[in-house]
Amino acid sequence: MKVSLRKANSLQEQLNELIKNRPSNPDEVDVLNYEMWKSEVENAQTRYYNEVEHKLALVKARYAIRKKIAYQNHLSGISDLLVDMAELDSTITTVQRFILQRSVRSKDEVLEKKRNRKMVRVENADYDGYIEMDVSVISKGDHDHWTEEVQKLKRHKAKINDMLLELNIKTVFDLPPQVEEVLKKENLI
Repeated sequence: MKVSLRKANSLQEQLNELIKNRPSNPDEVDVLNYEMWKSEVENAQTRYYNEVEHKLALVKARYAIRKKIAYQNHLSGISDLLVDMAELDSTITTVQRFILQRSVRSKDEVLEKKRNRKMVRVENADYDGYIEMDVSVISKGDHDHWTEEVQKLKRHKAKINDMLLELNIKTVFDLPPQVEEVLKKENLI
């Protein structure tokens, strides 16, 4: 059976949910309720382990699908696009954190006047305190430049997202017969 990468991912996620579900058979037996308690424990043990073995078959099927997805991601270029996407995210976050979210330096004329006023206070004989005047290293021009760059990066990221969506739908592969069998048993296909 052929499936798209998108469908395959959905199937492996559904399998994962089935694997995580608590077994329907109990892992303990109240032996006080049974005269033949040893045989009841053995029967419960058999039912419980059968269910665990079934879950292990689900795990095997899930990871067979994941291997196929990984291989197809490599062949179709999705893996490289995901790395590009991660790089874009990291670049955007770094620029935002260290440039765009910082204060912007005022115009030199404004800073000059402000500095002169502070210097007059410092040079005053009565002054006995501490005055500082921190000035941002980020100019308005730099801030504007990086704002525009982040917008370009976001547009590029949107293009990659579109490419990923197209590849996830367009790329198809055959499921192994044993995986198909497990999926049919679980009514997933």
